Amino acid sequence: MHTNSIDRKYYFIYTALIFLALGLLVSPTVVAGYHIFIAVPALMIFWKYKNEVKVPKSSYALIAIAIWGLFSAFYNIDNLIKPSKSFQEVKYYLFGVLCIYPLKYFIEQGAKRHLKVILNILCVTIIIAFIVGVSKAWFQFNIVKMSFGDYHDRSGGFVNYMRYGYGSALLFILGLSIFLNRANEKVKEIITPKLFYPALVLCFCAIGTSQCRGGLLAVLVSLPFLLWRYKPKLSITLVVLGSIFASIIIYFSFISQSTKYRFININQGSNAVRTSQWQTALAVMSEKPVFGLGPDQFSYNVKEYKTKYKIKYDYYSGHAHNILLEHGANYGFTGMVLLILFFALWFIEMMSLKSAFGWAIGSYIIAFFAGGQVELLFDVINSHILFFVYSFSQAMRK
Repeated sequence: MHTNSIDRKYYFIYTALIFLALGLLVSPTVVAGYHIFIAVPALMIFWKYKNEVKVPKSSYALIAIAIWGLFSAFYNIDNLIKPSKSFQEVKYYLFGVLCIYPLKYFIEQGAKRHLKVILNILCVTIIIAFIVGVSKAWFQFNIVKMSFGDYHDRSGGFVNYMRYGYGSALLFILGLSIFLNRANEKVKEIITPKLFYPALVLCFCAIGTSQCRGGLLAVLVSLPFLLWRYKPKLSITLVVLGSIFASIIIYFSFISQSTKYRFININQGSNAVRTSQWQTALAVMSEKPVFGLGPDQFSYNVKEYKTKYKIKYDYYSGHAHNILLEHGANYGFTGMVLLILFFALWFIEMMSLKSAFGWAIGSYIIAFFAGGQVELLFDVINSHILFFVYSFSQAMRK
């Protein structure tokens, strides 16, 4: 697939990646430019090199999810709320596969200076988002608008504090992987230490300022695995410390309850509501096990099912707060199984590389899957991160 000249396709891909870097922690609208600019070159490159393309097994799982999602949408067509949004929901899975080829094309041009620019843009947005978020949460002052206001005490940067907290946690795992391989010449060529290191630290700090317990869970679960390759003794120490921390949480959540600090006492109203969402998703799956409600439909039907099955907190709708249960409710059991299969196959493919890169992606997969058990991470921001990481990992693997 290698070519010797940089053409328009390359610059369209480059523009798409700039939009991705600019929008991840800043704006869902901006980040949408990634798909807009990469779509045409992706189709052109795929068609040109279709005879050279070898689709990985995990990609077949993504394609299967998309196809099953369309079946689900058509089966539930008469009851779909916002049908266009429901059909658009499956595009993320397809883009995950389609974008492998333009990213491979981009990488093969060897324009490391552009990769460095993209990473620098992301680092700058991480730093600015942290400052803006803390300013609003701690001082009730919006730097962008230069005005005081009544803002949430949980920092969200430019976006919702949950999306910001989870996105920062997942970017931290990826950034830490880069840091652990900083001596590698290829890594040295694309990072700017004065931007990269502050951004890495602030990604971790953002978990605390957003008070995102699920983000912390994602890091705590994946970090020992990530460090096992480099510092096994430290990895074991973290497992021990993590076990002690879990014991402290259990004590203050269910025995003493003498503190309301979110990271220690999890037995609070928000978790009770989250549990009610899980129960509702299970009720939907028991009633509609094959095709579910249709893509992106669970949140519109929560109140109805809570009333029907007498589940508490029937005033609260929203998503299932769990990636598997959300897929089960929207796509049926088949959709949930296909999602598990996708993550399993992707993890196996990365581990089979037996490289630092494969290990880094494997750590990210663990973080996403762990955090996804207490939150729906298929929002605009984290979906873009997930499927870009997937496409990029397969582009580097091929």
